[in-house]
Amino acid sequence: MFADLPLLLLAIVAGATLQVGVGVGFSIVVAPLMMVLLGTATAVPVLLMLNTLVSVIAVDARIWASGRSLIGQAILGCLAGIVLGVLVYPYLSEQIVLSLTALLLLIGVVSTLVPMKSAIGQFGYRAVSGLSGLATVWAATPGPLMMFGLLAVGRPAHEARKLVQPVALVAYGVAFALHALMDWQSFAGASNLAPFALAAVVGSILGRQIGPRLPQHVITTTIRVISILACAVLFRRAYLIG
Repeated sequence: MFADLPLLLLAIVAGATLQVGVGVGFSIVVAPLMMVLLGTATAVPVLLMLNTLVSVIAVDARIWASGRSLIGQAILGCLAGIVLGVLVYPYLSEQIVLSLTALLLLIGVVSTLVPMKSAIGQFGYRAVSGLSGLATVWAATPGPLMMFGLLAVGRPAHEARKLVQPVALVAYGVAFALHALMDWQSFAGASNLAPFALAAVVGSILGRQIGPRLPQHVITTTIRVISILACAVLFRRAYLIG
């Protein structure tokens, strides 16, 4: 683990920069390496804790004025998904959890490539938010699904990357609390939590500087590319442990 620590810290900085600058990326960049080094049971609560920290730094208080309704609906949907995910989590193998999460991400990517005649309605948006909650509690990877939902209701990429942050803060925070209640030892037994947190803070600060300078199409394309890579990694991980 010690020899791999610099690589993991670099991944955390890069992931936090993407998360704040683009709206997604932290778990997708960090999770594969962290799951290999720490194991899924330990990596998921650690990822949730770090994501919560990143979201705290990323939240822009001014976004509440223009997106209060969307944020509120997304939070309720995510919480419903998290509760459902926690209830069924003990009955699913690690392979199934990883495969289902990858499938959810793949559906999200495909949805952005299919031309839509109109934006999805409130029911569709809430459904996407619920699926995002499932992905949060199962594998700490809700970001792309929530971003896809925001893009599908017609919000531009620059606004979506800000709107997703308060939703992620609540979703990650609640999911982390639930994981801690169910299995505190898996989280408490992780080493190097302080360096991980410091790296997340550094990356978040970098993301706040980079985000406003990114064009709309760059943000959308980056979300798709990151999500496809995440699908491949999660499916491969599921295959290897099968």
